[in-house]
Amino acid sequence: MPVNPNDLLTEDAAIRLAGGNVIGCETDGASVMLGDAATVIIADPLDGLDVSGVRNGRRFHLHGPLADDVGVRLFGYLPDSLEWSWTKGSDARPVHLLTRLPEGCVYLGVGKPVQAGYANGCLTYAALTIEPELAPELLDRVRPPAEPETLPNLDWLAHMTANPLEALTRFVEGWIPETYQDLGELVASAPWDVPEPLAVFYRLARHRPALLGVQNRLRPPHRWRERHDGLIAFGDESQGGFIWLFDPSHPDPEVWIDQDGYELRREHRPMSGFLLQFALYEAMINAPYKALRTDLAAEHVDKLTAALTPVPWEPWRWPNDSTRFYVAPGMIAETTDQRHGNTSAWVGAVHRSVLRPLGQLGIPWTDFDG
Repeated sequence: MPVNPNDLLTEDAAIRLAGGNVIGCETDGASVMLGDAATVIIADPLDGLDVSGVRNGRRFHLHGPLADDVGVRLFGYLPDSLEWSWTKGSDARPVHLLTRLPEGCVYLGVGKPVQAGYANGCLTYAALTIEPELAPELLDRVRPPAEPETLPNLDWLAHMTANPLEALTRFVEGWIPETYQDLGELVASAPWDVPEPLAVFYRLARHRPALLGVQNRLRPPHRWRERHDGLIAFGDESQGGFIWLFDPSHPDPEVWIDQDGYELRREHRPMSGFLLQFALYEAMINAPYKALRTDLAAEHVDKLTAALTPVPWEPWRWPNDSTRFYVAPGMIAETTDQRHGNTSAWVGAVHRSVLRPLGQLGIPWTDFDG
């Protein structure tokens, strides 16, 4: 039978969309039915990073482990199969997405598998694009909005000028939780004296491995390398485009960028400020909820930046010499000038609700998790 987004079905009627010979399996937050005619996925109206269901208006996530039959249906042969190939396409049968509500199963649309995660040959994660994109009213219905108990505050801003290391400490302790992983006394492994800003940074990173970077990386001290000019290589751009350097003879050294074929470029802030900017960028780009657009017009940039608090320093030089930060409780944004007068914008947030006001600005986000 034909179905449209927002149609309400009984669970039996939803399962019948799969056709005959249905094989069912359960995962955290969702039921998956594989039939002769289609795949049917019915999710609970949950909102979490590790549970299955609607992620945003365009994305639906499955979290496993998932049965091999699900992986084969969505993405083709499994990676450890002799028949597996990157060129193998997914099954041609449609994937119907629904959310289970007290009044019945509301139909969302068709899911297009776009991303998979495997561990030990087992599908553990799948992302599907929802077609058509969910209307805001339907999105709120199947993924009810919630409010966070607490959010990282902005008290670190007040310390940036007088005491950047205090600002760094307050920001990291508010934004990046400690983990059970222990990197040990990183400073003790250094073959050179460690400037105080880096010593503070590495102490904060001991139980926060993500602080060393996920997009770009700062090396632990035992992996520093001294160059012929006496500068120490201590950080790497994500694709190997350049390295970050410092002079170990200074207590708060300047930071330099060495990109092959170009003269050294100095970061605008010394190490104490650079480390805060590095931490801001990494926390933003690895935040669990995001909004982004790579080609915003000036009017949209003005709306975005007017809604946030600017970080009052010179631009950071990555990805180019125009990257400026803006913040709100639980939110970090950056804007970077692009060609043809456009601007890219990336926003990271610790909770979905923090992004929701940005959805009212009329900005045509490419991705929006609010």
